[in-house]
Amino acid sequence: MRAARALRRALRAAPALALAAALAGCGDPALWARWRAERGAWRARLLVERLERDPHGGPAAWARARAACRAVPGGFPAAAWTARARAGSAPAFDVLAASGRAALLLARLDDLEGRPTAALEGYARMSRDYAEVPAVALEGAVARARLLARAGMAEEVERAWTSIARDYPPADPRTGAVLDAVLDAPLRVAADVRARGDARGADSVLRAAELIYRRMLPAQRGRRAAPELWERLAEARAAQGDGPGALAALRGALADPAGAALAPRLVLELAGRALAGVGPDTALAYARWAADGLGGDVRAAALLVEARAWRARGAPDSALALYERMVEEGPDDADETLGARFERARLLEDLGRWDQARGEYHALSSLAPTHALGLEAMLRVVRHYLGRGETPLGMAEARQALETLDGLAGSQQDDSVQVRVGQARARLRLETGDPRGGCGDLAALLRRYPEAPLDAGLLAEAAGVAETRLADAALARQLYRAAAVRAAQPELRRRARTEAERLAREGR
Repeated sequence: MRAARALRRALRAAPALALAAALAGCGDPALWARWRAERGAWRARLLVERLERDPHGGPAAWARARAACRAVPGGFPAAAWTARARAGSAPAFDVLAASGRAALLLARLDDLEGRPTAALEGYARMSRDYAEVPAVALEGAVARARLLARAGMAEEVERAWTSIARDYPPADPRTGAVLDAVLDAPLRVAADVRARGDARGADSVLRAAELIYRRMLPAQRGRRAAPELWERLAEARAAQGDGPGALAALRGALADPAGAALAPRLVLELAGRALAGVGPDTALAYARWAADGLGGDVRAAALLVEARAWRARGAPDSALALYERMVEEGPDDADETLGARFERARLLEDLGRWDQARGEYHALSSLAPTHALGLEAMLRVVRHYLGRGETPLGMAEARQALETLDGLAGSQQDDSVQVRVGQARARLRLETGDPRGGCGDLAALLRRYPEAPLDAGLLAEAAGVAETRLADAALARQLYRAAAVRAAQPELRRRARTEAERLAREGR
């Protein structure tokens, strides 16, 4: 019996032993190293992903993950395997890639643990050490840029994306696969440069990006990346004010063999670009094509663009009819249906038909009280009355809105809903003469949800109110810092950060 059990154990182990023998035997010894490195990186990834899902796994879980991440670059150091990869060994290149992925995970652990300085250093170091594997090194550079953005370091963010655009190839030299982050980087940089007032510098960046996209297109024809390159070309041209050039690029995407499957989305994008940069008549043609000629899930979005084109053309009745059609056809809770209700209310308000507009706003806030548009509808009714000097009506609407918001805050468990409702309540209080309540609501949201995507403009406005009307410099400094982290516009980022630093210098 003992011999039989030993034989069964040997037979069960035979496949693994055969694999190990094959990998460790004749031929390139890097094959066995590749297996071990990739297995180690795989194990490290599983442990880190477990912590991402449950960061409260305890010190032992963090220690296991960190040890697994360190083991791969420790056992397969970048310097040694870079030389072998450069010598042309494909397995050595794969070992280097696996080692780099584990080094990236190690920096990610620092990020997850709330140690941004260590994480930034780790991301930068792994990007340098594994430059021979651009796709892996790029992940570290992108993670570093995103961490800098979360920290509100605007100038460093711009430099990081500039470096990505400059230092990395647009396509993986080994596989030919396009590197999306590299191709997107100049668009990000140009937007920041333009936002700080340097239009000439932004256009220079965009022209260089155009050349890259156009050079890559012939080799990518018929592949998945081709329509995406055309779309980036369209974005670069639109950012320079070249509306017809943007449409030509999108038509290029549509004409590519790989663009056929994307036709509904591309035609919808053509309609939107035409409305923004060419004219409503062209937008109408594309919107109708997307809505009625292609089917798919873009119909409702295309009808919205068509309605906006009618408005831009000076035909409000046609726009109202289209909004009505969307409300009748679409599900009540669909984003496009809610968008149609909100835009119809806005148009009615602009036309001076307030009673109808108010009814639409109330209907929208009743149908979707936690949706961003439902919350905005509540605020617009209050603003209308206050803006016209009808203070009693405005304050009555404000009290009713606050009761609704308080009820939603007490009944909703979803964090994103809590953030939207809390921000709407803060805005309403600030606009109706309750600065303490409004600033306090924002401060409470920041304590409970430190990374909540709150409106940077609202935070900066509240910070000014906290300093001037409440004489609360500590609260003002907190709100300015939060605004600096979240602001998309460089000027607002700089102003908020400058104000926060001023208050800190003054010791207030």
